[in-house]
Amino acid sequence: MTNDGPGPWWSRRRSRIRAQWPTRLPGIRFCARGTLTYRAHANIKAGGAATTRAAARLALDELGRGITQNHMPEQLTAAQESLTLAAAHWHTPKDTPGLWLKAHITLLLTEQDANRAQRYQDAMREVTLQLAQEHERRERFRQAVFDSPDVARIWWLDRHLDDLESLDWDLFKEKILPLVGAADDIQSKAERLAHTLLYVWEKLGNDPGQHARFTTTVRTVLDQMGWNDVLAWPAPGEPSAADASESVSDDGAGPRPVSEVGTAR
Repeated sequence: MTNDGPGPWWSRRRSRIRAQWPTRLPGIRFCARGTLTYRAHANIKAGGAATTRAAARLALDELGRGITQNHMPEQLTAAQESLTLAAAHWHTPKDTPGLWLKAHITLLLTEQDANRAQRYQDAMREVTLQLAQEHERRERFRQAVFDSPDVARIWWLDRHLDDLESLDWDLFKEKILPLVGAADDIQSKAERLAHTLLYVWEKLGNDPGQHARFTTTVRTVLDQMGWNDVLAWPAPGEPSAADASESVSDDGAGPRPVSEVGTAR
């Protein structure tokens, strides 16, 4: 053996290990039981056997804690295998040159800690199940209600069937319809266009000059765009659609609905 090896067997020392190392779950620990074998070079031996033993035990404790604290109680087997790979062969601790050690350690969980870990796992499964169910409920609700604007409108109406006076479509358009992801459906576009035309009509008022200028502008735009198939905007002085819905008799009588005007018999 060279000086940088563990040395002859008679120079090695052994120590029984009984320790508790933390798991990743606070309050629950692995019980460590086994044997530590170690050997120190002269510079460490100068402190005496107790110093050498303390250095070896501290080095093993640091190694063991570093492994077990990354494992949950139910990962006992994985923690045991990781510890075996790290400690079963001769090695020198990083911060203690001149000290060689190896250990054969068995990790255990006490019955009390095993029961605590099981209760924790049961609680976590219950919470996970509740979260999964809530996520599934929201997802199904989204698919059922927000699939299309019409479906969302039916849902909104159904919610207010018992109190139709509280039915607020403005609130629906402001809060619900944007969630559908299709706020640009035909009905919404038609409503926005209707509001725009109503605003224009109110701004024009009863001023014939305003109506004439606006009508000329609209007809010019339609002509420039090549949209001659669009329903013509009435020119100033032309009867409106409302006016066309009534006809005046030849004898000067009051207006009558078109539906009442028949052919001469």
